[in-house]
Amino acid sequence: MSSKLYRKLFLYCVSIIVLSSLLIGIVTYSRSSAELDQQLDRHMSQTVQNALIHTDMYIKSYDRTMITLLTNRELKKFVDLPNPADNYEYYHISSTIKEMVFRPQMDRGPDLLTMYILSNDGNAVYSFSSDVAEPVFSAEEKSAQLADLRRLTKDESGLMIDTASIIPGRGGSVVRMTRQIKGLSSIAEKGVLAMEVRSQELSTLWQGIDLGEQGYFYIADADGHVVYQPESLVGDASSPAQDPKLRDRIMDAGEDSFRYTTADGEERVFMARMSPYSGWRLVTSIPLEEWRKPIANIRTTVWGIGLVSLLAACLLAYRFVRSITQPIQTIIRGMRQTEQGRWTPLELPERDDELTEMMQRYNLMVTRLSELIERVYESELQQQKIIIARQRAEFQALQLQINPHFMYNTLETIVCYAEVRGSSEITEMVSSLAYMMRYSLLTSLEEITVANELNHVLSYMTIMKHRHELEFDLRVEVPPELLLFSMVRLTLQPLIENAFQHAFPDGIDESSWITISAGLSDDIFWVSVTDNGAGLSAERQREILDRFSHAHEWDAATAESSSAASGDAWGIGGIGGIGLLNVHRRIQLVFGERYGLRLSSEGGGMGTTVKMMMPSPQSA
Repeated sequence: MSSKLYRKLFLYCVSIIVLSSLLIGIVTYSRSSAELDQQLDRHMSQTVQNALIHTDMYIKSYDRTMITLLTNRELKKFVDLPNPADNYEYYHISSTIKEMVFRPQMDRGPDLLTMYILSNDGNAVYSFSSDVAEPVFSAEEKSAQLADLRRLTKDESGLMIDTASIIPGRGGSVVRMTRQIKGLSSIAEKGVLAMEVRSQELSTLWQGIDLGEQGYFYIADADGHVVYQPESLVGDASSPAQDPKLRDRIMDAGEDSFRYTTADGEERVFMARMSPYSGWRLVTSIPLEEWRKPIANIRTTVWGIGLVSLLAACLLAYRFVRSITQPIQTIIRGMRQTEQGRWTPLELPERDDELTEMMQRYNLMVTRLSELIERVYESELQQQKIIIARQRAEFQALQLQINPHFMYNTLETIVCYAEVRGSSEITEMVSSLAYMMRYSLLTSLEEITVANELNHVLSYMTIMKHRHELEFDLRVEVPPELLLFSMVRLTLQPLIENAFQHAFPDGIDESSWITISAGLSDDIFWVSVTDNGAGLSAERQREILDRFSHAHEWDAATAESSSAASGDAWGIGGIGGIGLLNVHRRIQLVFGERYGLRLSSEGGGMGTTVKMMMPSPQSA
């Protein structure tokens, strides 16, 4: 049964732990994933926005330079020159522009590839970076460049940005910024001013932004065409420039993030922000696996901690269940031993809880049951002793009844002779003796009345009167209503005889007296014998009372032999008579251990009182 209870409790505990852990884990993971997704989305949005701001600031810095240059007098004079212009003036102004205007800007901006100005009349000035081989353009090429730039800036008064380049082979790898320029003579547009910047220099703007190992930025123009992309993606089939579907998704997504599987099968997260200044879209891309890595770490951590917690919880559940079922198993084993008659207390654990208290109660129950069984055993043993004692007493009484009629007839014959001879004393003594013999030879141990015992005492006193030749003062103070109360036969006369033998060691005289009293006290009926004799010392009283307390161990034969050996100075065991211990024990045999004799004496000639304690008829 305990094994079943153990399994049930363990399964209940483990089920609760597992369900709770799963519920907490799932809810925690779901909420954490959702919150982390939102946080990552916000982080990515902020990252793109910051990168866009840096990019706009970068372009604005060049645009401010261009705006400053648009007011330059030499540039305005240049676009006002006719074509063909005066060679000297053309040379002077172009040299000034190249050395005094363009060159300082080229020196301050190492990422500048070229700066140039083209007038509507076909005049042009170019300045190139030192790491670029300076090309020579024909009139047709200059005309084509002008037409391209004018088409780009048509109907636009602001900054125009594209990725075309006048440098052969540089198209798509530069950022070209173009503005219309006016001359000194009129407010009409007279030409274009342009500068080309290495697009790869844009990556330096984003060096402080962590996009992970495989994340990147790229820039698309208003039509979705790639303006800038990392060098690692150039020529790659999975690059944004090679994927028109991705371009369409970016155009449609607006500012929302979305997932997209590239040509190489990698799933990535994209997010774009459009610059109101340049009209570009700055797009960031991060692999989904890298994007979800924090969430995956949370999932792994949750499952790891959950598994460890589950194992720890199962271990604790095992110990907890064992702490409950083990005491129960101990109690069951103790009960089995009790069934086999082995009253063994349980060993208590070193803790304080309800189970320990239950084991304590069990030990207390076992102890009390053991004591009760021991008492029952002792009671049965004592009952057997009582039965044996009564049988022995009745056997002794039967022995005394051998040929009783012969004794009675003999005493009657003596009475007849005494009457014939006129001896009234002999007649009275023999009649009293015959009554006492007939009364004492009754075999029953059951109680008789107080009146019967008093008659027996009166017969005894008749004999004592003739024996001592003295009328003894015997006082009977028994209420009439108590005369028919029951008491044990042959208990009152032995107390009177004991007083004659031991209370008056110097003999009786006219001042000696004995009082017989009776009364009721609660549920006790008592009969006392009081004398005015020598009394008992305190030590002698303790000895007698000690014998009374061990009366259940009394044996008639041993008591008589011990009394004879010790002299029995106060008739405890009785020498040839019944004795106090005999009377005390016979009262207990009839009425129970609660009753018997009580002794009190002041000593020093103050007399002694022996009181018989018996149950009153009302309590019976």
